[in-house]
Amino acid sequence: MTHAESVTKMWQEYHKALGVLAPDAIVADSFSDNPQEATELSVLVDQGIKRATASALWSIEKNSTEIPAVGGIFVVTDGKGEAVCIVKTTKVSIIPFNEISEDNAFTEGEGDKSLKYWRRVHIEFYKRQFAPLALTFEESMPIVFEEFEKVFP
Repeated sequence: MTHAESVTKMWQEYHKALGVLAPDAIVADSFSDNPQEATELSVLVDQGIKRATASALWSIEKNSTEIPAVGGIFVVTDGKGEAVCIVKTTKVSIIPFNEISEDNAFTEGEGDKSLKYWRRVHIEFYKRQFAPLALTFEESMPIVFEEFEKVFP
């Protein structure tokens, strides 16, 4: 995968600061499925407000991607694919959608940080994400709730 020059540079600078050689495989991603929101969310991560993300397990499985692991690092990018910061996964939980708590919603840090807001925007997001995958949103579906901390810069 080709990344913006800023992503490669930040990946290398982070590993240099640790005193280790940067792995060739760069892990980088944005939050959201639209550029404007991805940029807004990347700012929240950079400010330490957004400290978690919630992915549908069914989507992860359907796309044959890996479930995040504690200790994993990735470059958070904005809506243009430019590097914003690097985060490290601190906790991964699989929680049914209808059991996501107020604390989970607050940790995710989006909107007014309420569970009501979280549910509304995530139902919309999962439905959009599921449409091309022939999946259907369900209240009890498993969510991969990944908590992280900003580690660079």
